[in-house]
This record gives sequence, structure tokens and C-alpha cells, in this order.
Amino acid sequence: MQSANKACQHLDPSTPMTPAQQRQAANQALKFVACMRAHGLPNMPDPVVNANGVEMHMPAGVRPGSQQLKAAQQACRSLLPELGGGS
Repeated sequence: MQSANKACQHLDPSTPMTPAQQRQAANQALKFVACMRAHGLPNMPDPVVNANGVEMHMPAGVRPGSQQLKAAQQACRSLLPELGGGS
């Protein structure tokens, strides 16, 4: 059981990210936000990355189900970083 837990620990979203994982997540999140900005959401806020994962917030004035948001998400989905901790 212990060896299985250790082998799969990186998949646990409650496991804090290492500094290297934080840098990687930050780079990926910044690419995603830049894409979203280029696809119609110029006020998309910068992501927040810490040991707990990546936080992204909706730009002010954009409705969650809007066509504008859906189109940007569709265009940028391949760049979407993992939002939780772990890798």
C-alpha cells in the first residue's frame, strides 16, 4: 500500500507542487492567458500559481456561458494548464 501511495502521489491534487512544477505551471498558464487575450478576452487577468496549483479568474464583464468565452476556450484548450497540484 505504501509503495502504491508513493508511486501515485504526484496524481493527488492535494499534494503541493514543487518549485519546478510551479514554474512549469506558471509558464503554461501564461501561454493560455495570452491565447485567451488574443482570442477576444483582452482583459483576462494573469493567473496565480502557488504550491496549491493554478488559479484563473474570469475577466470582468464576461458571462460564463457567453459565446465570446466559449470561442476563446475552444481556440486555447490545448494550452489549458492543470489547475490542481501534482502533475
